[in-house]
Amino acid sequence: MTGGTVRRALPGGPDRDGADDRMRELLALPDPGPVARHLALLHFTGRRSGRPYTVPAGVHRLDGGLVVATGSGWRHNFAGGAAGELTWQGLRGPVRFRLDGDAERTARGYLELYRRYGDAAGRRLGVVVTAVPDLAAFRAAVAADGLALVDVVPEAGTWGPAAGERP
Repeated sequence: MTGGTVRRALPGGPDRDGADDRMRELLALPDPGPVARHLALLHFTGRRSGRPYTVPAGVHRLDGGLVVATGSGWRHNFAGGAAGELTWQGLRGPVRFRLDGDAERTARGYLELYRRYGDAAGRRLGVVVTAVPDLAAFRAAVAADGLALVDVVPEAGTWGPAAGERP
């Protein structure tokens, strides 16, 4: 039986721009505080424009790795993979971003994260839901709203237990 519906829901315009600017400033600090557990800065170069970008985004642990869950247009820069950097929890390091093209994995990932985050899920994932969504609702949102997962893979030896560092 189908559950609720899922829709991408992020503010736009000046409100969003102002919030992004504040997050860029905060997350770039050496000790950004508790907000940095869930938010990071993605540093990358636009595929077509060649312009450098720094984008605040939510990060999530999923399937033993790190992902960004987004429906934003900048995700297309990571189709086929792209080198970049991630600033997370006060550390900046080289990573590889890869847009996951598997719609089923994306829908299942969103559902898992939604269940994990409970009441905070909508805000953390940038979605609005009605009732309790099931896998079919997330499949529909992936198809209709472009919800996507971007895998974030640290370069070998730069982050993680082998390097003795977070994240």
